[in-house]
Amino acid sequence: MLTNIRGLVDRLELSPSRGLMPLFEAVSNAMDAIEERHDNSAAGSIRIRLIAADDLASQGGDNTLVVDGFEIRDDGAGFNDANVASFGEAYTLSKVKIGGKGVGRFTFLKVFARCDVRSVFERDGKRLARDFSFSIQDEMVGADKTTPSAEAPGTTITLRGLASSYRAAWPADPGVLAERIIAHFLIRFAARSCPRITLEAPGHAAIDLQSVFQSTVQPHIEDRFFDVQDRTFALQAFRHRDKRARHVYHLCADGREVTESKLKALLPELPDRLLDDDQEAYTLIVLVTGEYLDDHANQERTKIAFQTDDEPELEQTLISKQSLGKGIADTLRSVLAPDLKSTNEEKIAQIERFVEQQAPEYRVLTHEKYRPIIEQRVQPGLRDDQLDEALLHIRREIEDGIRKEERHVAALMEKESYDQYQERIKALMEGMNEVGKAKLADYVAHRRIILDLVDQSLKRVQTDQKYPFERVLHKMIFPMGETSKDIFFDQQNMWMIDERLCYHTLLTSDKKLNKVAGLEATSGKEPDIMAFFYDTPICVAEPDNLPGGGLVVVEFKRPGRDNYDKDPADQIIQRFVEIDQGNVRDIDGRPINPERLRYTGYLIADLTPTLRKQVSYRYHRTADGEGYFFSLPEGNGYVEIISYDKLVRDAKRRNRVLFEKLGLHKH
Repeated sequence: MLTNIRGLVDRLELSPSRGLMPLFEAVSNAMDAIEERHDNSAAGSIRIRLIAADDLASQGGDNTLVVDGFEIRDDGAGFNDANVASFGEAYTLSKVKIGGKGVGRFTFLKVFARCDVRSVFERDGKRLARDFSFSIQDEMVGADKTTPSAEAPGTTITLRGLASSYRAAWPADPGVLAERIIAHFLIRFAARSCPRITLEAPGHAAIDLQSVFQSTVQPHIEDRFFDVQDRTFALQAFRHRDKRARHVYHLCADGREVTESKLKALLPELPDRLLDDDQEAYTLIVLVTGEYLDDHANQERTKIAFQTDDEPELEQTLISKQSLGKGIADTLRSVLAPDLKSTNEEKIAQIERFVEQQAPEYRVLTHEKYRPIIEQRVQPGLRDDQLDEALLHIRREIEDGIRKEERHVAALMEKESYDQYQERIKALMEGMNEVGKAKLADYVAHRRIILDLVDQSLKRVQTDQKYPFERVLHKMIFPMGETSKDIFFDQQNMWMIDERLCYHTLLTSDKKLNKVAGLEATSGKEPDIMAFFYDTPICVAEPDNLPGGGLVVVEFKRPGRDNYDKDPADQIIQRFVEIDQGNVRDIDGRPINPERLRYTGYLIADLTPTLRKQVSYRYHRTADGEGYFFSLPEGNGYVEIISYDKLVRDAKRRNRVLFEKLGLHKH
């Protein structure tokens, strides 16, 4: 050995999930030996025999296969003098012309404790045997000795002592292991350049891998070529009949698989199973080859070098993995168009039903021009909640793209001709209008949901007197303990009371008045929100309605309450008085003249007998009989009492035309 074996083995990059690499390397070496002897790799045979661990479970009668190692026998050229010399070199160049990296055999010692070799080869017409051990401690003990032999040429390699860190990579089912071997050497199986390979395991029938390949994997398409950054790649796809398999693609180098990845990561639209002309289910196995992959596989043949996001300017000779993935996806989409046609049609139909019945905010995505995005980005068979999430991501990406284009067009205003700029603006506005409609639909659907929730709460409070409806409604209209500076616009629903209240300078809920900016000089009175939450006010400062501004106070009373001994609207008047007498400032800290303020109060309550008694002859009845109102003595405002039923009914009426346009109206 030219280099210390322990150092080589320690430096090898081999993750626990790659514990099958020694088996793959041994099979590959056996194929090379058969090619060397017969000038035809399909002429010989390879036998793989799994060795079971002699552990306590097996000693106790457990028949579950736990692999401790394997034996592999081939009828190739054997360890002749040239081959044993190459085996003894740390970085042998003997297999460079067929893609060998020169270090594959060191994975034997990375995963297993020891390796024993018995080989028969021919020299000058005579057959000689060579027996030696390959280990970290002893390197190649006995490799220099030969003895005459009458056996046929070939090699038997035995690996034992599977390291615990790699044990999970070895399946207990020999059938699964057979599939892994086929997948790794799929290029050779597909090209019919594989020798006959059998797999044996204790307690299981021998498996002929060629038969497994013929019964589970069939050619699906012709070769396709595609370019990525001026580098050419080839793609082959195969039908896989194993019902347990998933769609995968393999990046291959020098005729061998290097990496395996889920194909649905590149093509989310793939169903779990495809159907052929005979309606038989299959999955896809895709092979990708090319000189770039040959040139950039690492020495262990476990990774491909790609351009990173860190310093792409220093990696000009590399391509990005994302670019290669896009090339694979685009090529496969054109190839699989007939297979995906019915799947895409079913998916589009599902999305259209979902949009019409539940989510009109995504109606813009049903436009024909967005169909390719929907087909490519949305997986088939999603639940409604999953579909909602997928469509939301797509809509946001479209919105982001329009915003970027908007900034780009604005920057080109002084650089392009009027005609060019006009065309860009036209295309941009079309997209902006579509997005605007989607956002409006989203908001209108939000209103429909809020009104439905209020309706359901009203029905519940009629049957459950303990249900705290006033608390629920308060939360629906505006979050507790917050101001309009703390929440997003969509989190407040003041439109249920009055559309104008959505547009305010400052809104507070469940806060002491003297803790609100501009109202520091007022009292610190605040109802106990735990015991008397239904008496908690919502205060709104309206912008630009009067030179001095306007103020709205909203109070909720418990539904069904019928023990009023005074006018409950007096609490609203008290708030007005506190603000009128306090040193009130606007949101910018400027003094406000209270005489120029306009006051509006809303009391939301059920019109029970005691409430009607308290307001009789002091208030005017509304025309529909569902409320009362009176004007303040100085003419600078009014207070209105609205029943819960009227609140909801009027909100539905105001929004009905919007609901009807979106198909959300409920008769």
